[in-house]
Amino acid sequence: MKAQLYVSVLLALLVSSTAKKSKTKSCKRTAFSRHTTNYQAWREQMTVCDLLQDYDAAVRPSGRTPYNDTRGAVMVTTSLNIRSISAVSEKNMEFVAQFRFRQEWYDDRLRFIEHQGLLSSDYRNFEFIHVARDQSLWIPDTFFQNEKNGWYHMLNQENRFLKIRSDGKLIYDRRLTLHLACSMHLSRYPMDHQNCEIAFASYAYTTADIEYIWDVPAIQIHEGANGALPNFEIASFKNASCTSKTNTGTYSCLKVEIRLNRVFSFFLLQLYIPSSMLVGVAWVSYWIDWKSTAARVPLAIVTLLTMITTSHAINSNLPPVSYAKSIDIWVGACVVFIFFSLIEYAVVNYVGILDEHRQMKKAACNRSRLSNVIENDNFGESLQSLTFSPQEKKRLIRRRPKKNMEMQEGDFEAIEMVDRGPPRSAGLMEEGWTFHDTTDLVYIGQRKRVELVRWCSVLSSRGRAERIDIIARIIFPLAFILFNFAYWSIYLEEEDPDES
Repeated sequence: MKAQLYVSVLLALLVSSTAKKSKTKSCKRTAFSRHTTNYQAWREQMTVCDLLQDYDAAVRPSGRTPYNDTRGAVMVTTSLNIRSISAVSEKNMEFVAQFRFRQEWYDDRLRFIEHQGLLSSDYRNFEFIHVARDQSLWIPDTFFQNEKNGWYHMLNQENRFLKIRSDGKLIYDRRLTLHLACSMHLSRYPMDHQNCEIAFASYAYTTADIEYIWDVPAIQIHEGANGALPNFEIASFKNASCTSKTNTGTYSCLKVEIRLNRVFSFFLLQLYIPSSMLVGVAWVSYWIDWKSTAARVPLAIVTLLTMITTSHAINSNLPPVSYAKSIDIWVGACVVFIFFSLIEYAVVNYVGILDEHRQMKKAACNRSRLSNVIENDNFGESLQSLTFSPQEKKRLIRRRPKKNMEMQEGDFEAIEMVDRGPPRSAGLMEEGWTFHDTTDLVYIGQRKRVELVRWCSVLSSRGRAERIDIIARIIFPLAFILFNFAYWSIYLEEEDPDES
């Protein structure tokens, strides 16, 4: 038992001696040479060696400052100098930020304004000391809460510096590039505004040990930061606190809130105007004869497939969210309008073929009735009750040359009137209305009524298939204009910053 006790005591002494040796080797002293050494730099490093002689980098400072001599939490003053914000990704919901992160705090163990060592304080007339990279000091364990990935800049040298001021204040500045998560709400995409943040806190120390406070000024954004954003511009930014309470304690946290406005001109030129033109191209089929199937069907199908391909290309760069985006509504409406133009032609084609079959049946019925009437003597009386074309009249008259029958011009006129039906009477009505006869009609409503009658007479003179095309030329553009009015009035309204 005594032997084991002696062994444990010896091991403890060995560990303590090695620890002391490691502390004494934390700074390498060199002799001054007038020919090879810069006196100012040599004097600073010798002062650091004096300060680090009994310094333990694993122990946090006591929290005492030249203005407050009581122990407490270390007050870490922070500031950010944002150089650029780029690569905003809606699909991954992240952005890339490059900035200089500065932290300042007091460590009373590193005051050298009153320190007496190998060099007298009277000869230390410098305010700051640059700490070498191989000299370890206590540094706050700051981490970024919404960081996905990041790196330090090491080209050409490590982009950092650590300074000690004479009153024990440390200034730690480092250049970082981070991939940061940003929760985006895309219901108004691409007319949206996104609020992204850079949040940092202590990983292990609670507010009893470390508290972060903002410096003045807290945030600085470089003038060229907007140039790195292809589709966004920095609208505003502000600093805030995000201190959180967990099961292990309360942790101090600060954050930078950045409001990004999306640049809409790109989407206007690349999406909205081309898709509107595709819808207009689909409407061209309304002016093509309904019998030209080879011209109307490919036109509608090509525009429909082009719009569907555009929709897939847009959604491939966006996350699969559970709500409808404004761009989905626009593309969906364009697809619906183009699809309805294809359905409209299907209806027109069906109605046109149906009317042709009816006319063929009607002509066949008239021929059979006329052939029966020709055998009778009452041909002239029954001829007026039939409806057929002038070519059919001449052909049928030649079929009975032996009949002594006289056809008067009045009979043919009556047949033509029966053949045309309502359009002829409408034409007579139209001839009755002339601009000379209506010069005394000042009331505008009567003129509009005359134009309406004229338009109705033209519409009634066409077949049903042509009527549907004429009505579609008016209804579909009017519906698209109304949709545009509702769409832009809703999504061009200024969004409430609290909702985004």
